[in-house]
Amino acid sequence: MRKVFFALIFAFSSVNIGYASDADMKRYVEECLSVIDRPQVEITSSYGKLRYNYTKGKDFLRQETEEKFKASGLEMPEDFIPIGLTKVRDGFNFNLTVGQVEISRGYECVYPEKIEAHLGYYVPTIYVLKDLEKNSCMYEVALRHEKTHMQIYIEALDYFLPQFKDTAERLFEMVGVKIVAPGQQADVIAKELNAEYLQKLQEKVETWRKEVAVEQAKLDSIENYIVETKLCEKFDKGK
Repeated sequence: MRKVFFALIFAFSSVNIGYASDADMKRYVEECLSVIDRPQVEITSSYGKLRYNYTKGKDFLRQETEEKFKASGLEMPEDFIPIGLTKVRDGFNFNLTVGQVEISRGYECVYPEKIEAHLGYYVPTIYVLKDLEKNSCMYEVALRHEKTHMQIYIEALDYFLPQFKDTAERLFEMVGVKIVAPGQQADVIAKELNAEYLQKLQEKVETWRKEVAVEQAKLDSIENYIVETKLCEKFDKGK
């Protein structure tokens, strides 16, 4: 029984020998920062090439518009018949190039060498109900409405991009580097580092997406649709 007891004490002590104190860990981080450079940051963006589609009927537009309403937390009225639709898929891509350097007492440091991120739109498409007569009032209203949606997307990206770049530039101060202790796998720690950098940018992107959705919902309000419809009613009466 005594041998088992001492064996357990030895095993427990061996595990704790490998852990660095907070003070030591801070020193390892400072040592790492003294020998590495700040990461390069490369941010790109794109609007995508706008397409127009005049081949879709009421069922398609209603189904797709209803999904947009639901995504914004709204309910589309049953008697509402959309005559236009703008579909935009935004894309966020991220890549972190991780470097590795040896520091004191068998410890290593994994750090960001290059941060690359892309934010933009893919295949933006404006749909106009196929039943609308070209150059009619409702046709022109539908087209103008959807072009306004696209303009909101473009202006939202232009407005957000400097903030996005600023966040990417400050990631190094926000997340920093990670220390790899003896016995730990550097690739595992590198993945953790990548996940933390990615999370910070994702949080920023998600905030932007919500803000864009709010602005788009304002244009898609039932009140605004009523105003647009009345414009054509007045136009038709004036003929």
